[in-house]
Amino acid sequence: MNTKNIKVVIISMLFLLTVNVTAQETIKVPLSNPAKTGLLKMGIINGSISVKGYSGKEVIVKGTRRKTNDHYNYHGNKKSKTGLKRISNNSLEFTATEYDNVVRISTPVQITTDFEIQVPRNFSLKISTINNGDIYVENVNGVMDVSNKNGKITLKEISGSVSADTLNGGITISFAKVTPGVAMAFSNLNGDIDVTFPKTIKADIKIKSDRGEVYTDFDLKTKPSKAKITKGESSRGNAYRVKVEKWVTGSINGGGAEILFKNFHGDVIIRSK
Repeated sequence: MNTKNIKVVIISMLFLLTVNVTAQETIKVPLSNPAKTGLLKMGIINGSISVKGYSGKEVIVKGTRRKTNDHYNYHGNKKSKTGLKRISNNSLEFTATEYDNVVRISTPVQITTDFEIQVPRNFSLKISTINNGDIYVENVNGVMDVSNKNGKITLKEISGSVSADTLNGGITISFAKVTPGVAMAFSNLNGDIDVTFPKTIKADIKIKSDRGEVYTDFDLKTKPSKAKITKGESSRGNAYRVKVEKWVTGSINGGGAEILFKNFHGDVIIRSK
């Protein structure tokens, strides 16, 4: 089966003091087998990612080069450029490839690009960004692995299972349905973790927030924390080491697959609907 490869390059070259024009382009990526579930894989350095499920059979990708006035003077010799006009390079470049219902999207590191993507509703996601953007997902059903280092993660009316993590930004998730018997994990360093589940969910819950509180409206049947005991080499010889960690454990509706919440500087909020 051939790989579909779509590369978009748009270059707007503008003289200094003219109005900047933001490059933007929309492409459609056909799937090898539209009747089967697909997977979107993308990891960008700069920019935001928005993914919405729809009733179509292809992936629609809209990329927008964010306006920027950044100018890198690598040579540092301003006198040699006196009397010349600087040409701004507002280029947009990204690549989309498809093979066996797996769509991969990539963009150059130095460009800040915001993506708005439409996928068929039954679609799995493995998406991440690092700087200058948030991640937003709505109305998608699948397995989702979502990561954002410096921004928020918002998943709205989704179905399936999720693993989500961020360092600096809140996590807000609302489930329409949850895949039974599948473990999930949510972790954060700075910001709240706020997740809403269907009230009928069956799960074993494990929660830790070093500098935050835990809130829920579920009837959570808590269990006593167990001490963690390890044995190994140390300055005192082959000794036992006992550590009691601040984990809250319990079950909802009789228990089920484990759902882990780990936070450092923020609250953990577990809601029912």
